[in-house]
Amino acid sequence: MRERIASSDAIWLQDSATNLMVINAIIITDRLDLETLRTAFQRRIFEGPEAGRFERLRCRITGKGLRRYWTRDPDFDIARHIFATRAKHLHSLEAIQAYVGKQASQKLDWDHPQWEIQLIDPFEEDTTALLVRIHHSIGDGEALVCLLFTLMDGNWDKGNGISHATGPPPGDGWLGQVLRAAAIPLSAPGILLRRLTWFPDRNHMHGPALSGNKRVAWTTPLDLEVVKQARHRIGATVNDVLMASVSGAFSHYLAHRGGTAPSRFLISMPVNVRHPGESLRCENHFAPVPLELPAGSCALSQRILAVKTKMDQVKRSAVPMVIYELQRALLAFLPRAMSQGLIDFLANKCTAVVTNITGPCRDISLEGRRVRSILFWVPQRAKIGVGISILSFAGKVQLGVITDEALVPDPAALIKAFEEQFEALRLL
Repeated sequence: MRERIASSDAIWLQDSATNLMVINAIIITDRLDLETLRTAFQRRIFEGPEAGRFERLRCRITGKGLRRYWTRDPDFDIARHIFATRAKHLHSLEAIQAYVGKQASQKLDWDHPQWEIQLIDPFEEDTTALLVRIHHSIGDGEALVCLLFTLMDGNWDKGNGISHATGPPPGDGWLGQVLRAAAIPLSAPGILLRRLTWFPDRNHMHGPALSGNKRVAWTTPLDLEVVKQARHRIGATVNDVLMASVSGAFSHYLAHRGGTAPSRFLISMPVNVRHPGESLRCENHFAPVPLELPAGSCALSQRILAVKTKMDQVKRSAVPMVIYELQRALLAFLPRAMSQGLIDFLANKCTAVVTNITGPCRDISLEGRRVRSILFWVPQRAKIGVGISILSFAGKVQLGVITDEALVPDPAALIKAFEEQFEALRLL
């Protein structure tokens, strides 16, 4: 197999010394041995009826510049990619968080397919932890979460099995889709000009130089019903409520750092641009849409409504498709250094990357072992040093934070601030 790398994937082949384009995830299950994991992966991912969707996991990247290819690795060995970690004493939450942070700062092996699963066994309370690391060029969050759920027991990949929480609605029929498609070339100059003239965020979490040393933290599983009740009371969506809670946590964190919270935060929000019903496969098909989140000490209900207004504007607009096509065009027609420089210039206006993905609504298992928790950490590009990832399934929601230690040396403080915002939802 040899396939040209599309520009929408090549845009993530831009690792830097301080930010790697690698998605990191943790899956915590009942005790699971290495051989069972390898066998399940081989059977369900590489030998299943839809194995073609995950063919990139067997491919390494060859070529250079604009001519790069997915090329089947002649030395592919699943044991090289799924292995027991060599680290010792990872039996506590603090130890594994420190380990994941160090791993997030380490490059993957470019001589082979850019992914690995490290088995950490035993973990706390008689469980096993799986550290999954996959380069962003292989696929976006939607595709890679689909990969993880395809690995699970059951038919999670049928009908996608995943809700595109940040994506726009299907639309209002073929006429609406035609009108939005026609609006892309007409609105592109104005959208690009507005992005170029936006003032970049300047606060403790964005501005200082990055160190390249990552730290991670995550919440305990939180009750998704609390979010749903708040959504119904205010007339918003689950995503609106969660984004407003993230903004409140940012404001709270900065206030306790001795700084003044700005009037707004700019975040980069991945928005799925796949057609409704389109089958998920390993690829990047999203747009990093800039979104203004309200900041400061406004009431939580007011913040949720303000976020809802911004999100509704995005859903009704051509912005996601314009940004998606603009990035592809920049990479296709400009020299790599110029395209990367312009994309980084636009990204550097944002404080954080924030994404939200919804998984199955009931419990899942892997080879009969109950999955107790799934978390992931979105990569950041350019000078962004904060990533927020939200994943919900089986009636629970968890938030993962990854930070550069030069900006946020204590991500657990951000987690605490978010949990306080979550508790405030009960009082709405």
